[in-house]
Amino acid sequence: MRLPAARVEAFLDRPDPSIGLVLLFGPDAGLVAERAGRIGRSVVEDLADPFRVSELEPDRLRSEPQRLALEAQALCLLDGRRLVRVRGADDGITKAVELLLGLERIEALVVIEAGDLGPSSKLRQAAEKSAAAAAIGCWPEGERERAHTIRVLLAEHGLEAEPEALAFLVEQQGADRGVLRAEVEKLALYLGPEGGRTVRLADAAAVVGEGAALALDDAVLAALTGDAGRLERDLARLLAAGEEPVRILRATSTTLLRLLRLRAEVERGASIEAALAAARPPVHFRIKGRLAAALARWPSERLSAELARLVEAESELKRTGRPAGLLLRQALAVLADRAAVLG
Repeated sequence: MRLPAARVEAFLDRPDPSIGLVLLFGPDAGLVAERAGRIGRSVVEDLADPFRVSELEPDRLRSEPQRLALEAQALCLLDGRRLVRVRGADDGITKAVELLLGLERIEALVVIEAGDLGPSSKLRQAAEKSAAAAAIGCWPEGERERAHTIRVLLAEHGLEAEPEALAFLVEQQGADRGVLRAEVEKLALYLGPEGGRTVRLADAAAVVGEGAALALDDAVLAALTGDAGRLERDLARLLAAGEEPVRILRATSTTLLRLLRLRAEVERGASIEAALAAARPPVHFRIKGRLAAALARWPSERLSAELARLVEAESELKRTGRPAGLLLRQALAVLADRAAVLG
C-alpha cells in the first residue's frame, strides 16, 4: 500500500506488524537512509547485530530472486523479529519482491531503500498494490518544512537557533536530509560543550555551507568599515582555521573591485540600494548592510588607491621572507584606519 504522508511519522516509530516489507524511495537520498534507520531500529536496537540483521545486495537478488524470500523466512535464534535490508534497489529486484509478497506470512521486516522511482516503476507498483507492504515516498522539503527539520535536528544536540541563524541555515542548505544532519553535527562540534546552546548567525555562517566565504567577507568588511577590533578577531579566527594570508588579501582586493563597480553605478545616479539590488552575483543578505555602509564611505579614487596598495602588499608577501600573517594584519589594519577616518 502507499502510505499517506499523515501516517508516515507514526509508522516510522512503530511499524504495523502486519507489514512485512517497507519500500523507501525518492530523490532525497538522505531522508531515505534516515527513515530506513528509524524503521530498522524500531525492530532491532543495533543495526549491526549479525544475528538479527541481514543485508542483501541488489545484484544478488537480480540473479537469485528467491534469496529475498528465503532470508525473510529464516528463523531468529534470539527473541525478536529479524531485519533484512536492501540498499540501492531499483526495478531489477522486482521479481524478488513479488516472490516475497506472494508468501502467506513474512517473518522478518524487509526494508528496501531505492532512488527516485516514478509511478510506472514496477518495484514501486508491486509495493503499493500489496497489503503486506508499505511504500513511502521521500521528497525534498519546502522552506517551512526544512526549518522544522533543522529545529528538530538541533534539538537532538540540545541546541536552538536564533531566528536569523535559522533563516540562514534554511537558505544555505539544500533539502537533502543527510546534508542537513551533517551540517548540524558540524555546528554542534563547533560550539562544543562549553559553547552555549544557542546558535547565533555568526556561528552558522562560520561553519555551514558557504561559511568559509562568509567568514572572509566578515574580515574584509570589518576593514572597509573601520571596525579594527572586529577585524583582528575575524583575522585571528581565519588564520587559526588555516586560511592562507594571500587568499584573504585577494578576497579584500576582489571586494574593492566590486565596490568600484558599484560606486560607478552610484556616481551615475543610482541609489546605493538600487546598485546593490542590481549587483551580479547577488549580494548575500547577511552582508548587504555592511557592504552598503562601505559603499557610502569610500569614494572611487580612494578605492583605486587602496586596491593598488593591496596588490603591492600581495607582491611583497610573495617575494619577501617576512611573516605572511604579519604582512596581512598590517595591510588590513591600514585599510581599517583609513576607513575610520573616512567615516
